[in-house]
Amino acid sequence: MLQSLPGKGVAGAVRQGDPQGAPGARVPSGRGAVKRLLLLFVLPVVSLAAANGQEKAQGTCDRAQSLERRQRGREAFDKRQYQAAAGRFSEALEACPSQRGILIELSEAQARLREFDLAIRSVQEFLEGEPGSVPARLALANYYLMAQRLPEAKREAEGVLKTEPGQPAALKIEGNAEYLLGNVGAAEDTFIKLLDRHPDDTEGAYMLGRIYYQEGRIDHAIGQFERVLRLDPRSYKAHDNLGLCYEARGEKEKAVRYFLASIKLVEEDHPDYDWPFANLAELYVKEGDSEKAFALASKAADRNPHSARNFYLGGKALCQLGKTDLCLNWLERSAALDPNYPEPLYLLAQVYRKLGQDGKAQEAQERFREARAKRPDGLR
Repeated sequence: MLQSLPGKGVAGAVRQGDPQGAPGARVPSGRGAVKRLLLLFVLPVVSLAAANGQEKAQGTCDRAQSLERRQRGREAFDKRQYQAAAGRFSEALEACPSQRGILIELSEAQARLREFDLAIRSVQEFLEGEPGSVPARLALANYYLMAQRLPEAKREAEGVLKTEPGQPAALKIEGNAEYLLGNVGAAEDTFIKLLDRHPDDTEGAYMLGRIYYQEGRIDHAIGQFERVLRLDPRSYKAHDNLGLCYEARGEKEKAVRYFLASIKLVEEDHPDYDWPFANLAELYVKEGDSEKAFALASKAADRNPHSARNFYLGGKALCQLGKTDLCLNWLERSAALDPNYPEPLYLLAQVYRKLGQDGKAQEAQERFREARAKRPDGLR
């Protein structure tokens, strides 16, 4: 567990979006919450592409060395050593450029490092030799989505759907892109179409539930998350989101039970999944149970050190506990991870003012106003 500020040298850190449950909001902000459901989607698409990548036997190469480096890359990837994996895949490709499928595995490691532009270029290079590869086109659409290049993500997904109208991954990418572009009705229609064609698709039901939740249609959201649990009782994401739904309905005890059920499911088997820890931490922050809130926020930050929200929640809990120096460290880390995230800036201004650092307080207040102004009107 993190007890103090972790190191700042995190490669490839990107915005994690707005926190769920911003001050004054009963239902979480849409941008960050949608990004949450996008990030879970990268691996199924890319793994499919890797499995279907075509190799072309052209030119000369050291196949033995390429195979050895590729295997080492896969081993590193399985250990979540993504920088090492990317290095080994690059070496494997250099040893035998005709082994084009390595580009897809390289792109997966790059995506895990949040180097989405590099991942996009790797897939584009693969598609130069295999322009008709549907798995690779899906991977490209998904990386566009991850990089917030939404029109391009939508275009690529629609291109796949022209030849395969019911392709589930393409429908999910299209639906997510529509939602992020502000086309809520079109996004809902896309996911409903997906579930009409694939009624047992748990990801589709989960994503539709997320949209309903973010739009404040809590009963509809609960229906979708319960649908997911009927199909997959061990869906930790569905348990987590039911916790959010019941918290939004004011049923705190029920919310805590669902958050804890999600935590139990992810504690050992899904070490990167931080959301139920952060969501329960936020509930405890609101309830004033700061010790529990900080313990949970620390676990969330251990699991996902790229999340500005995790450090904001930990910082807020520390402020409530009167641990001003640690609180300041955590809030500064949060603001550094996402300069456009208003909440830590607002609290930072208060802490600086309390410490008599009026210049820094004024600067943080101005940055808060700028970040808040960038939010869509409905989220201010």
